[in-house]
Amino acid sequence: MTDSVKPRVHYWHPHEPVRALALEAARGAARVLEIGPGDLPFPLATEFVDWLPRPAVEGRPVHVLDLNVDRLPFPDQSIDFLYTRHTLEDLYNPLHACREIARVARAGYIETPSPLAESCRGVDASSPPWRGYVHHHSLLWAEAGRLILLLKIPLIEHLIFGNEHQIAGLLESSPIYWNTCFFWTGPLQFQLLQHDRDFSLADLQHGYGSLVLRGMYHAVEDSRRLAARLA
Repeated sequence: MTDSVKPRVHYWHPHEPVRALALEAARGAARVLEIGPGDLPFPLATEFVDWLPRPAVEGRPVHVLDLNVDRLPFPDQSIDFLYTRHTLEDLYNPLHACREIARVARAGYIETPSPLAESCRGVDASSPPWRGYVHHHSLLWAEAGRLILLLKIPLIEHLIFGNEHQIAGLLESSPIYWNTCFFWTGPLQFQLLQHDRDFSLADLQHGYGSLVLRGMYHAVEDSRRLAARLA
């Protein structure tokens, strides 16, 4: 794999125009929960969930738990707006987290790395040229108003895409292509794609590869719609 199919420009930080949309969507909400604040907490969050205490939210309401297995400590539909950025893809059990988010939140914003970024080599900082971020467990994208989850299995390293230069070029061109940016209101709709139901074990490389390509296609289309909205 040559350097020519790796992005020369990286956009790892929050894209401020998209962050502004999330702030506008949350404005006026009485109870705003952020899951995974890290070092840059969401300014309108009234409380936080994380798996360990963070200095950036010291002295503020923080619920320390493991969202892979723990329930969120809130009644059903008690959160007016939920914000989470670059967290779901880190979980080994994102389906449980999505169920809990759907249970407690009436609206919100979920951001994860785009399938484009997770399928491109040389994306992660100072790591070998593997595909995407080496510690992530899932690819996520928006499709027909639903958040789609596909586990990132080792096979992704052996897939061959004929458009690798195009993928890297899109990532170089704008931060808009680096993330899945999913806003929702009402019931959170989500689906985990699984083998033997959504792709065949008998032809795993073709079936799984087709789903990764499907994720990239929807990621590009959704990013272009978001760019038009921002413009």
